[in-house]
Amino acid sequence: MTLRRRILLFYSLTLSFSLVIVGYWSWFEFDEQQKIIVHGGVQAALKESPLQEALEIILFGGIPAILIGITGGALLMRRALRPIEDLTRVLEKTDVSNLADPVPRSGNGDELDRMAAVFNHMKDRLGAAFTQSREFTLHASHELKTPLTILHGTLEQMLSESAAPAMLRERVSSMLEEVQRLSTIVGQLAFLAKVDAGQLTVSHEIQALDHLVREITEDTIILAASAGISVTLSACAGVAVPGDRMRLRQLLLNLADNAVKHNVRGGSITFSLRQQPDHACLDIINTGPLLPPEMRSRVFERFFRGDISHGTEVEGSGLGLSIAESIARAHGGTLVMDATADGRTRVTLTLPSTAHS
Repeated sequence: MTLRRRILLFYSLTLSFSLVIVGYWSWFEFDEQQKIIVHGGVQAALKESPLQEALEIILFGGIPAILIGITGGALLMRRALRPIEDLTRVLEKTDVSNLADPVPRSGNGDELDRMAAVFNHMKDRLGAAFTQSREFTLHASHELKTPLTILHGTLEQMLSESAAPAMLRERVSSMLEEVQRLSTIVGQLAFLAKVDAGQLTVSHEIQALDHLVREITEDTIILAASAGISVTLSACAGVAVPGDRMRLRQLLLNLADNAVKHNVRGGSITFSLRQQPDHACLDIINTGPLLPPEMRSRVFERFFRGDISHGTEVEGSGLGLSIAESIARAHGGTLVMDATADGRTRVTLTLPSTAHS
């Protein structure tokens, strides 16, 4: 039965039931009048005015019928629309990770069943498109890696030749920086392709997060020196998390690099690590331009560039924070960007933790 017919049937039953109640009460009133006429005559029957009889029919027949009709109609409509709610819940949970899972179908051929079939076809096409895109990224990254390595080595060799003119050395140095940047982007794309394919695996050995944060802080001091950015650390001892040291280091370096690039000359960066009952929290606060609230939730999207640094373009591929967020998720953690009370940008990393000595 189609959804339209189902709704019409439910409302027809509700209306019919309401009419039966009104009709029954009207017949009951008529029967009472007949009995009064038989036993007491017409004069006795006329003692009750027609207006009073109409009010009794409305009060004891019409109003209950309306209330029952509304209640019954609401219940029946809810039952009729339940398949739509179920389908909506399934579709809300659809993302890249479950495109291969079909939407359940009733098989009765109604509108919802046909809609589920259309959605399944759409999911199949999206899944195929994502697979092709992922495979292309992996293959392209693999094919580009070797030529870039060769080019990088050649440029380094040219740069090491002392006989080369100064202008040539300057151009080679510039080309070498671009090759390094391309190599980084290729590596990032290959990493994200593995994430999409569900191939990102991390170990869960206990890592001293406080030690790792200190190491990253020292690296950040070097990265920020040329821009005159001061770096400070506030960390409690004994903070440990289960995880992959290499991936955690990559995560923290990406966050530190973002704090340096999206900062102002002479600004500051603060690392603040604290232990909560069942998780560790790391705040990385910088004095760079503050993103509007509606843009902060998008900073972890791939290729998102929320540059508001007064028209100046910030170097980077727009993939660093996306990679960081993927690594955090792989460790059961979260990344959130917000603002401090004094208007600074804060990125908070939360990871499940355990104590270490």
